[in-house]
Amino acid sequence: MQKQFQFNEDVGGLFVNLIAVYLMVFFTLGIATPWAFCKLERWKANNTTIDGRKIKFIGEGSSLLGKFIVWYILTLITLGIYSFWMINKLQKFKVEHTVFVD
Repeated sequence: MQKQFQFNEDVGGLFVNLIAVYLMVFFTLGIATPWAFCKLERWKANNTTIDGRKIKFIGEGSSLLGKFIVWYILTLITLGIYSFWMINKLQKFKVEHTVFVD
């Protein structure tokens, strides 16, 4: 019996992506966070299959940048309370931008 969900444990790929993401965020003082987030999500999707079908993350950092700015401002204004909504909105973005390859 084949498992419904499978994840390829590509530790080398994860290491390279985490270093790249860290450097992106560090050298841009956080401005590249949406692109870094999308890079990691793309790596996760490329290493995941569902019922034998590959998935792909099609989200782009540029479409997430404006949302991130608004979410950060709302989180600051509400002294962190909005972060709960921000997490949900980020999860919604991930789900809406993940598709099957075929």
